[in-house]
Amino acid sequence: MTPSDDIQILRNYLTQLVENRGSDLHIKSNATVRARINEEITPLGDTVLSHESVENIARELAGKNFVNFMKEQELDTIYVLDNEHRFRVNLFVHLHGLAIVFRTIPKVIKSIEELNLPEVLHRLCHLQRGLVIVTGTTGSGKSTTLASIIEEINLNQRRHIITIEDPVEYVYSDKHCIIEQRGIGHHTQHFSAALRSALREDPDIIIVGELRDIETAESVLHAVNTGQLVFTTLHTLDARETIDRLVAIFPTREQNRIRMALAANLQAIVSQRLLKSLNDELLPAVEVMFMSPRIEHLIRSGADTDIPDAMIEEGNSYGSITFNQALFNLTLAGKISEETAFNYATSASDLKLLFTTSSEYHQFKNKMATEEIHLKNEEELQAEEEQKRSKQEAIDHLKGDL
Repeated sequence: MTPSDDIQILRNYLTQLVENRGSDLHIKSNATVRARINEEITPLGDTVLSHESVENIARELAGKNFVNFMKEQELDTIYVLDNEHRFRVNLFVHLHGLAIVFRTIPKVIKSIEELNLPEVLHRLCHLQRGLVIVTGTTGSGKSTTLASIIEEINLNQRRHIITIEDPVEYVYSDKHCIIEQRGIGHHTQHFSAALRSALREDPDIIIVGELRDIETAESVLHAVNTGQLVFTTLHTLDARETIDRLVAIFPTREQNRIRMALAANLQAIVSQRLLKSLNDELLPAVEVMFMSPRIEHLIRSGADTDIPDAMIEEGNSYGSITFNQALFNLTLAGKISEETAFNYATSASDLKLLFTTSSEYHQFKNKMATEEIHLKNEEELQAEEEQKRSKQEAIDHLKGDL
């Protein structure tokens, strides 16, 4: 089989992924191809791709960087299937050969409302300075949420936006904003170098794809200290963990300085998890921490464990929402089950307390119970009618025989 044949096979599998509305495609040496569809790993046929075929695909994807890929044993890149479909790609070496994972990047950037995100995120679009961090596990929708915020700014404001990504994912076209997108390895060599350069390029907003190391984190903090507005992402679960992780990146002797910088410049932390709704669709549960004088004091003093309590107590004043509150709201809205809420809760005991002490929840339960009774009564009436109809048909049939 020729390399061009292998690429055509790849394109066929990517087309299948798109048609099945999947999020990820998994290819590995001497194995069948599988996809993540509606959060489940699903085989796409029984054909086994040989090591040679997977290497041919890897060579095509890596291009001139293939030698570097084999040396570093991992590589991030982008693959374009057609004008409508792009994929973030990660190639890596493992025990039994090569593996490649493709992540779908939607062409259309959805709005905050279309993504079922909290309305308070609109506030982030009007910030002038400071640091905003979007967090979550891999596949939780961090990039999609950030893209939605940036596109809203692009549609409604006149600003200069520079993105620094590895690789470039969502592609923006200038509307009211000027937007330049730089990919690591293609348009710049390092996050930190691109950040230093961006400060001399008259930016209003800088987007840093991910806080990966101490050098990037230091460059981001330097940028916000000079009065820039910076959006970035981090692989953490919630606001408290995000603060801890950022501080822990630095040596102990530097951590007090970092706390002072975060307290002075942090504007918000948006953390999200994707979960299955009652309609079997993926739905974001979103925690939002907005900075307040109390949270600023907690960060300065190292009392990060008290941040969730402060968010709850100041929610009405500052708009913060904890994960448990987000899960509670989704349950009351009839979008997720209580079981799902407890499975994803930061603290199941705190969520249970929230349910049991809420008059809204008891009204919701009574309403659900009433609806169940009505539904049951309707089903019983239908069963009785069906019974009567069957008996009458039997009598009519018997009369006919007589």
